Amino acid sequence: MGKTKLSGYKGDSVSNPSKNLIIFSIAAAALFLLMLLLDAGNTSIHKKPFYIETDNSYYLGSELATSDLITLDIRDKWTFIPNVTPGNVESGLLNGDAWRDSMPYADNVTLTNSFKGWNDYDKAALWHNRTDNFAYQTYMIDDSPKVSSCYYIKLECDREVENAIITFNKLNGIARVYCNGELAGTIGSRSNQIFNDNIYSDYAILTPKNGVMELAIVVSCNSKVLNPGILSGPVINNMHTLDLRVAQSASMFSVVSILMFTTFFIGSYIILSNNLISKAYSIFFASFFAIALYYLFDERLIAVDSHIAADARFTLIIVATLASQAINSYIFWNSKVNRKHPFLKYDLIFIAGLGLSLLLAYYMTHILGYSSIPVFVALAFGLVVLYLTIIKDLIFYRSELAGPSIAILYYCYFIFLLMLSILMSNLSNSFLPTYAILLSLIIFICLIAFTVTMNRSHRRMSRDATVLKRQVREKTLFISEINRDLVASNKQLKEGEQARKNVLSNVSHDLRTPITAIRGYAELMLTSKSMTREQTDSYLNNIIRRSEQMERIVSDIVELTRMEASDADFNYTDVSMSEMLDELVTMYGLDLNGTSKHITLDLPNSDLLIVRADPKKFSRVFENLISNAIYYTNSEAEINVKAWRTGEGLPIAEQKIHITVKDNGIGIPPDEITKIFDRFYRAKNSGVNTKGTGLGLAIVKLICDRHNATIKVDSAIGSGTTFEIIIGATY
Repeated sequence: MGKTKLSGYKGDSVSNPSKNLIIFSIAAAALFLLMLLLDAGNTSIHKKPFYIETDNSYYLGSELATSDLITLDIRDKWTFIPNVTPGNVESGLLNGDAWRDSMPYADNVTLTNSFKGWNDYDKAALWHNRTDNFAYQTYMIDDSPKVSSCYYIKLECDREVENAIITFNKLNGIARVYCNGELAGTIGSRSNQIFNDNIYSDYAILTPKNGVMELAIVVSCNSKVLNPGILSGPVINNMHTLDLRVAQSASMFSVVSILMFTTFFIGSYIILSNNLISKAYSIFFASFFAIALYYLFDERLIAVDSHIAADARFTLIIVATLASQAINSYIFWNSKVNRKHPFLKYDLIFIAGLGLSLLLAYYMTHILGYSSIPVFVALAFGLVVLYLTIIKDLIFYRSELAGPSIAILYYCYFIFLLMLSILMSNLSNSFLPTYAILLSLIIFICLIAFTVTMNRSHRRMSRDATVLKRQVREKTLFISEINRDLVASNKQLKEGEQARKNVLSNVSHDLRTPITAIRGYAELMLTSKSMTREQTDSYLNNIIRRSEQMERIVSDIVELTRMEASDADFNYTDVSMSEMLDELVTMYGLDLNGTSKHITLDLPNSDLLIVRADPKKFSRVFENLISNAIYYTNSEAEINVKAWRTGEGLPIAEQKIHITVKDNGIGIPPDEITKIFDRFYRAKNSGVNTKGTGLGLAIVKLICDRHNATIKVDSAIGSGTTFEIIIGATY
């Protein structure tokens, strides 16, 4: 009886292949039945409301006002209006029925996950007012070119219904939901983070007026997407059902994430500990992560644009298929059957070539501007390949289904079921994706298998005293490193607390000085009986200057705090450093006319020195540095501003723009250079300056950090100071 072993595998004796085959058949049937039950349970809670033909509207009933679980499926009888933007709806374009006489629209539209989205309505819907030269237009929406169209429907409910919730699972684009002409919510908008934290609030709250809700859903989508628009029937819930949906969606994502990372660490431990099927595990992990990432992209949990998510879904299905086929071929590579029939080894080459050809064809359609290949093609490829792989194993390798080989057979069947459930989820309107629930179950089964393998590996390692001693040393070193980290963290906490105290002390000191002066002048003016007009004007001018000093301190604190809290205030664009520096030097040069101080500018010829920056914020950096150079120099000062480019022979991403501000002023003590960017810090020899707040260089450092720029300081007492800014070039 044949037996398959992987290199380095020293497990227990293999079990009976015939018994394994019987168990596999029973388990496969049970899992298939479970998948069907999950899909049926997901779709069973959906109800269809009554359609009133005379009013061309759905009647939702009074159940929405109760605490029962209500999910109403509204996928039919929609009106599709192409080339409508959010601005059109907000301007009242669809108010009343006048638009039906002038605008093209399609009646009796059914919202499903079709190959081409709303492009399929061209032949599958009843059109009105449409001419032969009709075409979908491109508009600038959210600062990017998009196609935009509207789905319209009328809903009626009992007057005691205060609100309802609308959402849909499948969408390519960003949907703005308008109820009775008012914006009710946005569905499908991406966040600025990697993981989309808006997904669990991806719904719109509808408020009826006199029991009527006229819905206009405007979907704006990147023109590269093959199937734009709503790809699943919208559902109407009450608040109680929404709470359950959000809780289940959030818990599903949490379970998948936790199990995914747990599997990673357990699997890594197995590889590092005993070299058990390490190569096979690496391939297995590729297919596993491909399916897990498909779930994250499909449910919009990863924040990317719709066309990127479509590309990712197609690619990940192909990757999962090829990885599953590869691990199956690897397990049986040196089997007796393959030695007898060598041609069985090379099916992987054919399938890999076919899969890579599909990927090449998919992306070539993008490059050539044709319609993209739908994800259904990738799913069909995966299902056929995995089905044939399972049949091949059962026919040719049935006598060798033991040990790792039976485990891989199970795994190929798991991936087959996942792809089948993905296909079913795309064709149905389920409460939660069936494949996501099935994925969690399969991951849990894999975790159990990994745990058993890990325990066996641990028992073998426990018999080796040398390995145990090495582990003790490694753990001791690890604990020592943790202890050092804790000590360093404690030190950082203490330094942070001291810095907070210093900030409070400096703020109170810097504000107390002008407040005391203002109070003194005011009291003097109140108590003095014989004050001249010149004295009064002098005191009032001093009060104004002191109040302006307080205003500068508060303004700098507010600006610094706001910039530290968020990047929202930064508006990045391409900026010419040559033009910016020329304007600043010209402005300050005019201020220095009539003095013995001079400012010069040194720029390269015919190079605009383009960088990516916020013009106002980045200009503030050089305004502060030039102002400091003026304030902290003697009466006869020379200030030089210079800019140049380095790495001109390298790609633009590796080129740098350098800007220096150099003066011959009083300089900075060497032991204080590292502190000059701290809040409220002033060098000991800066007492001559009465205009600063101590926050200028802190703001400069923060702005540089936000621009991924480096700031350097070189200074010598009595010789002057040079500040250098280094930032990446963009042109």
